[in-house]
Amino acid sequence: MNTMLSDLLRFGLFGGDSPLAPDTPPLAEAEWQRLFDDSRKQAVTALLYDALLKLSKEQRPSRRVLFHFTSMTKTIEQDNRRREKALVAFATVLHDKLQLPAVVAKGSSLSRHYPEPLHRECGDNDLFTGSDTVRVAVLMETLHVPVEQDSKRHVSFSFQGVDFECHNCLLYHDDDPQWDCEPVFEIEGTTLHALPSWQEAFFLAKHMEYHAVFFHEPVRMRDLADWSLLVTSPGFDFAALRRLAAGTDVAVFIELLTQYCVELFGLKGIPLTDICARKRLENKDFERLYLQCPERHRWALVRVARRSGKYLRFGRQYRAIYGQSMFKRFYARNVANAVKQHL
Repeated sequence: MNTMLSDLLRFGLFGGDSPLAPDTPPLAEAEWQRLFDDSRKQAVTALLYDALLKLSKEQRPSRRVLFHFTSMTKTIEQDNRRREKALVAFATVLHDKLQLPAVVAKGSSLSRHYPEPLHRECGDNDLFTGSDTVRVAVLMETLHVPVEQDSKRHVSFSFQGVDFECHNCLLYHDDDPQWDCEPVFEIEGTTLHALPSWQEAFFLAKHMEYHAVFFHEPVRMRDLADWSLLVTSPGFDFAALRRLAAGTDVAVFIELLTQYCVELFGLKGIPLTDICARKRLENKDFERLYLQCPERHRWALVRVARRSGKYLRFGRQYRAIYGQSMFKRFYARNVANAVKQHL
C-alpha cells in the first residue's frame, strides 16, 4: 500500500493533517507520476485530485502531472453523469411501468457519502430487484433491450449505453438476509431507494471479502474509502450491523476491516471492540490477507500453489477469522458448488 496515497486521502477526505507540510521538500515528478499510476489502480484518481487542490501551490505536482489528474477527473465526472442519467431514466421506467422503486446497491448509493459524489469511480448500475427481477427482465425485453440471464444472482443489460445488473439476491450462497429499502436520496429530482446503511455495510463487507478470498481481487483503496465514509455517516448503526453479521463468515472480517480503516484514515467516533485483540489479529494481517493478492495466473497449477502457500503461511489468522482452515473453507465450498452444478 502506497502510504503517501493513503495519507493524502486521509487529508482530503477525513480532515487529517497534510503529509506535505510547507517546510517539507516537494515530491519529485517521478514520485507524483507513481502516485497517479497507483491512484488509477486503486480507483481513487479523482479523490486524490481533490486532495491535491487542498495543498499549497508549492507542494502540488508539476503542470504536466497535474494535467493527467485533471483530465482523468473530468473523464470520471462525465462517465458518472452519463451513468446517473441512465439510472434516473431507468428508475422512471421502473416506476411508471411496474410501480417499483429503484433500489440502488453500491454505486450512487455510496457516492452520496462523498464530498464530491461524481468523483467516486463507478462501473455499472447495480440494483436490488429481488423477486421482481423476472418482471424487470420481461419489461426490458418488451422495450427491445437484450437481457442476459446466465447468472442465478442477477440479470444484466445495457440501458442508454450504460451497463445494469438487477439482482434477485445480493450475496453469493443463497444466504441473503431480509433486505429492507428506503427512499434516501435524489438525483435530478428523482427519488432513489437504497438499503439501510447498516445493511449496505453488511453487503459491502460480504462483497469485498468474497472477491478478495475467492476471486483473489485485492481490496482497493476505493473500497476502504467506501467503508470509512459509510460507517462514519450520520446515524450509522454499528450495533445493528453487528447483530446482522453475528455468526456469519464476515463477523470478524468486519471488525478487522474497521480497525484497519480507523488507523489508515484516522477515523473518529468508531466503537471498536476487543475481538481482534483477543484473536491476536493485527492491521498488518488485514493487508497480508486481503490487500496482497497476486494477479490471477493463467495456469491453474500456479494458482493452486500460490493459494495453498498463503493458506499455510497465514493458517492461524484464517482460523481466527473464519473458525476453520481456508483449505476446508475454500476447497470444500468449491467442490460442493461443482457437484451442485452437475446434479
